[in-house]
Amino acid sequence: VAVLEAAKKINSPIMIQFSQGGAQFMAGKALDNTGQAASTLGSVAGAHFVRAVAPSYGVPVILHSDHCAKKLLPWFDGMLEADEAYFK
Repeated sequence: VAVLEAAKKINSPIMIQFSQGGAQFMAGKALDNTGQAASTLGSVAGAHFVRAVAPSYGVPVILHSDHCAKKLLPWFDGMLEADEAYFK
């Protein structure tokens, strides 16, 4: 939220990045992350949060994923599937 507040204050577009680890933390560390399920859930939840609140700040927001190592492809694929479902 702090970055949205700062963007509104200076009337500037922003980019918000979700990393695999940050996304897992957002979902809750108690969740099993087998197959990157918790990381995917946290990324999707974060994206929904930003999509819900960003318009109230009146600045353009771009969501960005962290670079993805091969072992994290299930996380990236899960985000792509969620985006495809969201935009249908």
